Amino acid sequence: MIARPIRQAEFGEPIPVTIDDMLNEISNQGPAVPAVMDSVQPQLEALDPSLFAAASHIYITGCGDSYFAGLAARYAFARYAGVPTDALEALEFGRYAAEYLPPDSLVFGISNSGKATRSVEAAVNARLGGAHTVAITGNPDGWLAQESDTILDQSVRLDGELIGMPSNLATDTEPDKPRRGSFGLVNYLASLTTLYLTAFHTGVVRGNLTEAEAGALRAELRTTADLITQTVDLCTPAAKAYAEKVKEVDSYTILGSGPSLATSLFYAAKTYELPRVYGVSQELEEWAHEQYFLTGPGTQVLFIAPQGRSISRVRELLHTTRTMGGTGVVVADESNAELAAAADVKLPVAGNVQEALSPLVYCVPGQLFATFLARARGRLAFEFDSPLQYEMNMRTIQESQLIEFHPALK
Repeated sequence: MIARPIRQAEFGEPIPVTIDDMLNEISNQGPAVPAVMDSVQPQLEALDPSLFAAASHIYITGCGDSYFAGLAARYAFARYAGVPTDALEALEFGRYAAEYLPPDSLVFGISNSGKATRSVEAAVNARLGGAHTVAITGNPDGWLAQESDTILDQSVRLDGELIGMPSNLATDTEPDKPRRGSFGLVNYLASLTTLYLTAFHTGVVRGNLTEAEAGALRAELRTTADLITQTVDLCTPAAKAYAEKVKEVDSYTILGSGPSLATSLFYAAKTYELPRVYGVSQELEEWAHEQYFLTGPGTQVLFIAPQGRSISRVRELLHTTRTMGGTGVVVADESNAELAAAADVKLPVAGNVQEALSPLVYCVPGQLFATFLARARGRLAFEFDSPLQYEMNMRTIQESQLIEFHPALK
């Protein structure tokens, strides 16, 4: 085991993100999907096909939203790429799993900034464990890229301008005005899009998909850009009304299974970061065995329910929630009249995207709810309580000790 010297992080002052800034970003994030597709697909096609053909196992790792993106996409890899795939949080992977990787493992490490120490550590120890490492990042010159074998640059550019954090998105009504603050939502969409494209490409290389099948999947992926925009319009009134109704509530339970487990984690993260309330993510079935015992009048239970394999269980547990006096909130496509009728609150989603790709669109209601709840509770969209809190946030993530686990030093 070798401990590297701690790198000194460079960061400026926090950029205030108002509620209007946040709503502007939510409304304008859809175009990030085709922008990333147009950039990343040529990068994939330029790589040596043997990188994907030889993989015995795929791992996806990162922290926060980057980790959630891996969880969301893991079944797309298993289904379309035909490769066993696991998504592990970066510390869990880098300090534990990386030591026991099977031969010919392929590891995707995600960090849009390229600065998160744990994600870099995961890549370092994956290489020491014999894996080929791929950095999925918006910073191709960053630390993660430097420590990885291959780079997929997912930085999002629209009309030649980089968008991310801080954002270069213009307002709808004042496109010539200075750019507004950002929370970096497009980074999550970029990571998801890059992972889905990689799964499709791997499937073609390995003969699990024909090029025509992969082309149809890429076309479906591209349509999510419009569905994201439509969902903003469709869901805004309901998310705003629900936030006003529960503005005094301090905790929420958010349920999902399959790809939607990642979406539930994403929702929970936004409740911590924006309105500063406690959103507890839980796997759908585990709620019935655990948080069920805390469910009663005043309890808020959010079900993320795209059409797919978990929908029957959502119906059952929604009934259980309401029977016990809890409030059942359903995030589902607008055509699902049965769930709408069974729920206390419906946060609608446009279209009927396949379950494997649903995290791209289903993230929107959680963004809207957290933003409107922040406003209802009198907070900015992303507000640090003090300069110390901001500084410690940056230092905790970027100035941590990196530990290398060398096989020869076991």
